[in-house]
This record gives sequence, structure tokens and C-alpha cells, in this order.
Amino acid sequence: MIELLHEDLAWCLRRLPAGVLSMLKERPLFLAGGFIRDCIAGEPPSDIDIFGPTKDALEAAARKLGEDARVIETDNAFTVIGKGRLSVQFIHRWTYKTAAEIVPSFDFSIARAAAWYDDKGWHSICDDRFYPDLAAKRLVYCCPDRNEDAGGSMLRVLKFYQRGYRIPLDSLGAVMARLIRAVDVKELLSHGAETHESQWAKVLTGLLHEVDPNVDPTHISHLPSLKEQETPTP
Repeated sequence: MIELLHEDLAWCLRRLPAGVLSMLKERPLFLAGGFIRDCIAGEPPSDIDIFGPTKDALEAAARKLGEDARVIETDNAFTVIGKGRLSVQFIHRWTYKTAAEIVPSFDFSIARAAAWYDDKGWHSICDDRFYPDLAAKRLVYCCPDRNEDAGGSMLRVLKFYQRGYRIPLDSLGAVMARLIRAVDVKELLSHGAETHESQWAKVLTGLLHEVDPNVDPTHISHLPSLKEQETPTP
């Protein structure tokens, strides 16, 4: 692990909404993932992900930040949606006491970065491959050991392809392996699915769900083929 460059950390903090910046200075929480990547890559951030030690601590921070905005609770996060500003997601599905625990939990090297504040000031940490892979717009899958939706990383591959990233074949194979491991093969074969590729396709498609709001369900990459569309009633 290495630190973010001073200039990059300063730029990320400068782009944070004032309320979020103040909250991070007051509470033992962590900024991590996509916001940092997008700021450093010069891309427009789509949301802000905050991590913390307990669900209660994250909920308290979300309610405080969302006093004048909507707070939506899902199985993954408390999301503060405010008019005219980025959504802030307080991720409670996974909780961490340190940034060193957070960074290895991300699936792609280009997301493996975090920043936080303590009585000594601002700090940061990122994966050794964070900078070279981000510069090359390369998706390197890191096989994280965490409880996650089996198809989530595959859909994030599509999201990053939409933004010009490319994935090495060994990383693509690893993403596919996680998806396939979630299939109940015995149950599938009990219905004679070994002779029906379409049945395998239905099962795998069913695993391709993701709560990430950055995955645009209307993008051409996600739309069904014409033969799958229902014929409109005249």
C-alpha cells in the first residue's frame, strides 16, 4: 500500500461538498472508492461513498447530513439525496474500523483508495496498482474476499467499458468465475439444463443485479436484444 499524492488528496478534498468535508473531520469515517478515482482521473464524480466502523455510526452521520434532504435506506447503504449536489452513500453492508481494511475490499484496483481525518490531519492510502492502472484505464480484478452480489463486478465491467476502460482477459475470467460460482449447478442440471443453454443464460442473467446507481440500466450494453423484446400489441 502507498499514499495518494499530496496534490491528488488535496484536489479530492477540495471537490467534496462542505458538509461532507466537515462531517469527515468530526467523525471516525472514511472516504473511499469511486469519488477519489473520478477526481484524480478528471472525470465527473457521480456520488460519494462513505464507510465506517458500525451501522449505527453510519446512520447517525447520514441522518445528520440529511437533515435538509432525503435519506433512503437500502440493504447496502443510507443514501442522502440532496437537490443540486452529489448523492452521499453511507455504506453499512460492510463496516470497517480502518482504511487498511477498506481498500482491499474493492473489486478493481482503480477503486482501491481511501482518505480520512484524525487529530494529526488528513491521511490517505491506495493500492500499489491504483495509479498505473488508472492512468492506463485498465480494469484489474482483485478477487476481494467479501459478501457481495455475484454479478455486481460483471455489471461494473460494463459501466467502466462505457467510460473507455478495458479489462485484461485474466481479470475478465476471474470476474466470470465469481458469477459462475454462484450458480446452483446441481439444481440446474436436475432440470436437464445441460442440454439447454438458454436455461443457463436465464440463471446467469438473474445474477446480474447491482445496487450501484452508476450502472445505467438504459444503456445499450444492458438492453435486451430485439428477439427478446415483446412484440407490441397493434
